[in-house]
Amino acid sequence: MIDRRSIATALALAMTSLFGVTATARAQLDPPVFTSGTETGTRYNLNSSATYGPDSVAYEDCYVFASGGSHLRLNQLSVGIRRVGTAAAPAPAVGVEVTVVEMTFDGLAYGRGATVATFNQELAASTTAFTQPVSFSWGDADPALRPIVNLQTQTQGPNGYGGFWVGVRFTGPNYANAANGWRVVNEPTVGRAVNNFGIYNALTGVFGSTFWFGQTADATTGALRDNPARFVVNANGLVTDSVVSSELRYGDSFEHTTYWKPTDNLDGIGSKWFYTNCLVPAVAGDVLTPSEVIMGIYRAGSEVTPAPAVGVELALVTMIWDGVAYTPGKVIASQSFNLAPSSIAFTERVAWQWLNPATRPEVPLNTDNVVNAGLGGYFVAARMLGDTATLAGNSGPRIVYAPGVGTSSLGFGMFSDTGVFTNYTFGNYANGTAAGPTKPSRFLSDTKGRVGPSAPPPPACPADLDQNGSVSAPDLATLLGGWGTPSGDVNGDGTTNATDLSAMLSSWGLCP
Repeated sequence: MIDRRSIATALALAMTSLFGVTATARAQLDPPVFTSGTETGTRYNLNSSATYGPDSVAYEDCYVFASGGSHLRLNQLSVGIRRVGTAAAPAPAVGVEVTVVEMTFDGLAYGRGATVATFNQELAASTTAFTQPVSFSWGDADPALRPIVNLQTQTQGPNGYGGFWVGVRFTGPNYANAANGWRVVNEPTVGRAVNNFGIYNALTGVFGSTFWFGQTADATTGALRDNPARFVVNANGLVTDSVVSSELRYGDSFEHTTYWKPTDNLDGIGSKWFYTNCLVPAVAGDVLTPSEVIMGIYRAGSEVTPAPAVGVELALVTMIWDGVAYTPGKVIASQSFNLAPSSIAFTERVAWQWLNPATRPEVPLNTDNVVNAGLGGYFVAARMLGDTATLAGNSGPRIVYAPGVGTSSLGFGMFSDTGVFTNYTFGNYANGTAAGPTKPSRFLSDTKGRVGPSAPPPPACPADLDQNGSVSAPDLATLLGGWGTPSGDVNGDGTTNATDLSAMLSSWGLCP
């Protein structure tokens, strides 16, 4: 039986201690750390020039006041896309992909590091001229799950600033239409930016960080002035030097210009599993405990021929090394997703998440291959779901280059019709009359998670916070004292709230 007097006493003691601390409500948004300046009369779409291919990206350099910190925890990010349309000549529908990328500096030039976050938005045709925000919020419920950006402070650090990149590329059949472009602005009002920007040229594979729009003569004095070369970016977040993330990342691959439709070649069966090999730093006995797995599915749709609605099933599969090759082992977890029809061409990132740490699976990592010493392997498997007509539609995994974080073999696997696991590549590039280098044959797959020994089993009585064999007043006081933090967490979701209080009261008394 629950002793209500003990509960009341514990509540009173805990509340008394809590009232001695000033309580503040959690804000819905962290404060702005980078805010665009006033808009100019121009916009920029690098794809309107034949110099750049459809996967080329323009990058705005963003510097935030670091105050000695080296990390930015993002809450919300937006960019401004200028749509110059009229009733007679609408700005056509277009897709916009935004990426947050860490900034590097090698002593001579700025570069791109890990891709921290990516989001997409489809913009409908517009018959007016306006700046349309493309935004994403990572919410307020669990700050631990927000993207963490390692800020570049080697060059701006002495001035109190740390830098990162925000990239934009246009997607779909109208990606090169100059009626859609990233809005050019003056110096930001919060944070700072260098008066130039970066471009990744997908046709050459080269990244440069010092592009700008030249100079214009002053109408009165004739003096040359640098044209603004910054774009609309607004970011809310928290800059801190105390973020230590134990999250492992696999992926950060840059996308190739093509995708693979399983019905096009190889086996001709759209519903067959294909296996992407993933290798991460690990030692024998380690397991991967994922928080998120992403598979990129390219939707090659248009207004005339939309990519049809299609299903995608993802799975985490163990990897076996037989001394010669890697083959799939046990399926640890799987999940199906439904993708809506698409009238534009873009990469749809299918995100499989485990928000509750208590429900995350453990994937044993294979460390048997001595050639890959220090690495542990697993498979991210996927298959397309639907009827014959759906599977023949324009959807399939996005092809990418080698991952920037972790590693993988150049190829992917499938079971043949006779049950033999076979590794496939996409042949070679033409190089004059001779065969060139092997084409990319990996797929867009990203993993976030932790690698280490298998976690011990949860306590048989999780509400017994002091582990004395019973759930009683001291446990309740600990729970209330840790409200809003992990210290009184009962159900394993990483925070202490009303759900934990309910679980504790229902477990009151001696542990079973």
